[in-house]
Amino acid sequence: MLLAGPWAGRSDGKMSNIEAMQRALTDVVSKGDFVVPPYPAVAMRLQRVLSRDNYAIAEIADVVATDAPLAATVLAAANSAMLAGAAPITSLSRAVNRLGARTVGSIALASGVGALATATGVLHDVKFRVWRRGVTCALACQKLAAASHLDPEEAFLAGLLHGFGRSVAVTSLERLLKTHQPPRPLAAAEWLNIAEQQRAVLAHAVAQRWQLPSSIAEAIDPGATVGASALADLVVYADQLAADLDAGRMPQARTPAEAPLIDALVSALPGTLEALAPQASLRPSPTSPVLAKPERALSGELRQKSLHVVDRRSKGAAELKTIALTASGIQVESSRPFQESSMVRLAVGEAAAPWELWFNVALCAATGARYKVELELFSPTRETRDRWRALFDAP
Repeated sequence: MLLAGPWAGRSDGKMSNIEAMQRALTDVVSKGDFVVPPYPAVAMRLQRVLSRDNYAIAEIADVVATDAPLAATVLAAANSAMLAGAAPITSLSRAVNRLGARTVGSIALASGVGALATATGVLHDVKFRVWRRGVTCALACQKLAAASHLDPEEAFLAGLLHGFGRSVAVTSLERLLKTHQPPRPLAAAEWLNIAEQQRAVLAHAVAQRWQLPSSIAEAIDPGATVGASALADLVVYADQLAADLDAGRMPQARTPAEAPLIDALVSALPGTLEALAPQASLRPSPTSPVLAKPERALSGELRQKSLHVVDRRSKGAAELKTIALTASGIQVESSRPFQESSMVRLAVGEAAAPWELWFNVALCAATGARYKVELELFSPTRETRDRWRALFDAP
């Protein structure tokens, strides 16, 4: 391993930590000493059924039913804002019928990849953030595929695999940390930057190991150039779109025709990510000794407020107490932890007429037996920003 002694170097130690880990990960990748997980078993069974011309919806539902977490995810997806119809769905057969068999196949792969990508570890919070960006990229590819004359499910798979390279990289970093510890914890952004250096190579390695169609392997090929294929260009654009949303920026459409599609994607994204998130990943890991957390995540002035706030999660809802507001978010005291980078729906304001809003969990830090949680408005409209600003400015 290259970490046997490179930590000393610059007087501040900052770059030597990052550079040493970058060199170590590069060494692991160049030697092929990384783990490519097997293709998720239930997704493989579904693909075998879908490869036949005469499969029935009941067969798809039966395969899904063998995996309880997947069954719950399919039902949740069928009822999510992005994919749902008007009437609630409670049976797997109806869920498969509503979503479409090929979409269910994509969800099965996303579910299996999600379970692998968000397994508990010292970099769990980083892995969850990587998972969210990867699934957002996949959903964006799926949503925009038709406008580029591409198959939506193939585009979804390409987007998913593009991001899964980061997950393999972060898992490899966790393996390195079992024998080599940096002298100071690194921030999530620093870990993400290290993983990004090897994302493309590892994504392509997964595509080859899983024997995916050549069109997908070519779309995520680290040597691909702009204009190499419509699918490759879509994946690159969708990943930037996902990065913008991860950073709290509203993405820009490439063409006027894509603008309403992006608006629809952003509007439905929080509920869809909530439906697709592996439930085990939403139980935050203990504080990590290698992951540095900031004192604050929300920028701008904090104003002390006493507002009614309710966690709208159907399972595991926390008791919340408002501490303060910023011009773009809220700081609360919580009875339970929140997974950083997850999205949560809160009711804020008067109990008789609450304001329902989606927030991104920017920070969760233990404070004794409770938690300080900072949440930022997720892609608010101008009307929402103005109304929140009025709430912030109110005495």
